[in-house]
Amino acid sequence: MSRRSTRTEKPAPAESDLKVTPEEGKIESPVVEAEASAPVNIETETPSEDPTPAPEASAPEKIQTDVREKLSNKSVEENIFVPSNPAALEKAATQIAEEKGFQLNRGTSIGARLLARAQKRV
Repeated sequence: MSRRSTRTEKPAPAESDLKVTPEEGKIESPVVEAEASAPVNIETETPSEDPTPAPEASAPEKIQTDVREKLSNKSVEENIFVPSNPAALEKAATQIAEEKGFQLNRGTSIGARLLARAQKRV
């Protein structure tokens, strides 16, 4: 099956629309500067840096004691994701939802709990 084309033919210009110039067109070369300058270096030079050696590894015993100290000093109050009393947390979350004016559902309950923990209502 062949396609039909709907091209419109442009009308040929009338003799009165054509303009004849008295001179033939000339291509002139651009003006060349008399002095040829040296080419400009556009590349930027980066200073070479030798790689620095890595610091010596700590002893595994020291790393283990540091981690144990940090874990033992970590309190529940610092971490807002550690659950506290769930009943008190839900009660504070419902209060937050009522105050802020949003409906407490599965998606907003997490935010309400975090707000309650941040405001230390639990």
